[in-house]
Amino acid sequence: MKNSRNNHTINKSRNRKVAQERRRIAFKVLVLSLAFLTLFLLHDLYVYKTDSKIDPNDPYPVMGVDVSSYQKDIDWVGLESEGVEFAFIKATEGSKHIDGRFEYNWEEAHKTRMKVGAYHFLSFDSKGSSQVSNFTKTVNRKWGMLPPVVDVELYGDYLDTPPKAQKVQKILDEVLQGLEKKYHKKPIIYTNTYVYELYISKEYKDYSIWLSNPDIPKKLPDGKRWTFCQYTFEGISKYVANGEKYVDFNVFYGSKWDFKKYKGR
Repeated sequence: MKNSRNNHTINKSRNRKVAQERRRIAFKVLVLSLAFLTLFLLHDLYVYKTDSKIDPNDPYPVMGVDVSSYQKDIDWVGLESEGVEFAFIKATEGSKHIDGRFEYNWEEAHKTRMKVGAYHFLSFDSKGSSQVSNFTKTVNRKWGMLPPVVDVELYGDYLDTPPKAQKVQKILDEVLQGLEKKYHKKPIIYTNTYVYELYISKEYKDYSIWLSNPDIPKKLPDGKRWTFCQYTFEGISKYVANGEKYVDFNVFYGSKWDFKKYKGR
């Protein structure tokens, strides 16, 4: 009986020590977590104060590029060192074409700190569903990737005879919906001012617009704000085909802080 009482006392003491040790560990974890959270918030506050301001002489401080196989060899780390913060990479066109440099560019660009997205050149001659299939089979999802882009512009014979709005919008609707379902992000629409007014303005108000316009207007023709603007087709970088090929340069509408928080719609 005495041994039983002793064992019971020893067990109670042991359990009490275990409970005390667990409380000490929990307290240390709580303190470390709070310290980490405080440092994180202070860092964000510092970045916000430094990156949320916009210099009137440099209203669009975030620069990016868009590329395809035309640019050939690209040194993505070198391009990043020049201050390039985002890139849109051509992936597909229509229902069958896959850009020959996409896979390389997609993987290498994602090794940098850039925000990276892929774009699809819309065909007016094939079904939207087949174009969605071409893109989704080609573009694997990456953490932090920018929303997919649908490039809507006139080409070939359509330059002289633009297709009817109903035809374009039927195909475009199917592509936009299919890509959003796959990537869980509302796609961005790339276009120029003429095509924007012809097909996009009244029907796609909920979509971010990537505008091609060398003037970098403050607003779109209907007063809406663009999200990205491609302002030149003739940019030069020694890290793009050793400076022997032009590259398109773009800007983001907003501060560096705005861009840091940007994930699409």
